[in-house]
Amino acid sequence: MTPSDGTFREAVEVFDRNGTYYFLWSEDDTRSENYRVRYGTSDSPLGTIHIPENNLILSKDPEQGIYGTGHNSVIQKPGTDEWYIVYHRFTRSDGIHLGDDAGYNRETCIDRMYFNEDGTIRKVIPTS
Repeated sequence: MTPSDGTFREAVEVFDRNGTYYFLWSEDDTRSENYRVRYGTSDSPLGTIHIPENNLILSKDPEQGIYGTGHNSVIQKPGTDEWYIVYHRFTRSDGIHLGDDAGYNRETCIDRMYFNEDGTIRKVIPTS
């Protein structure tokens, strides 16, 4: 089961928050500076995935030298509505200069993930 918007590449992560199933996936290639994370939701882990209009939640930030943000997992602080996205990106700060090898020189990162009142995911700002 993959999203129907043509952005799916790999690495589906699924989690349940307040009865909504969130499907996160990577778009593009791990060696690309544009490797990034999109999402959709469903009422069921087996149901049709609804893709919000603005579903890009994690992407590069050239001003900070951050590229290739993709392939993620999501964790919740137990007993709270506090969520984090764990992902990899090109190694800072030289990774962008490695060409295709940048995808094999990664660092693992964790950033806070926030939700809007309607349950949509806010864009994650990658931290340095």
